[in-house]
Amino acid sequence: MRRLEREKDENFLKLKHSLLLKSSLDESCILNQSLSLIANKWTLLILMALMQGTKRTNELQKQINGISPKMLNETLKKLINYGMVKRKVYPEVPPRVEYDLTDFGISTANPLAVLLDWSVEWENKLTKLYKKSKK
Repeated sequence: MRRLEREKDENFLKLKHSLLLKSSLDESCILNQSLSLIANKWTLLILMALMQGTKRTNELQKQINGISPKMLNETLKKLINYGMVKRKVYPEVPPRVEYDLTDFGISTANPLAVLLDWSVEWENKLTKLYKKSKK
């Protein structure tokens, strides 16, 4: 447990140092740019779902509660254009389409794992805040 706390402290200090080097978090900041591309709930949830392996559209639709078919397709197209997801169409009738992560998409595993760990660690507080925000 002590090692985990030390790693968190080290990560905080590294982030703090990196941010101190940046005078502004404007559009020239790579963090700003990367967050503007992928920091929305549907993008992150699709990436996390595809971390489990190859999925068809209907599997993603069932797994990601609340996403509309239109939003799912738009987000998948965006992730394909970013080079994070690949789409494979099988020449069958009816056509079968599968989605999988590219190496670039897989590279999001570490930051998403950190976000998941943080979410689990603060689950009670986050749940209360989420419920409060829905009122």
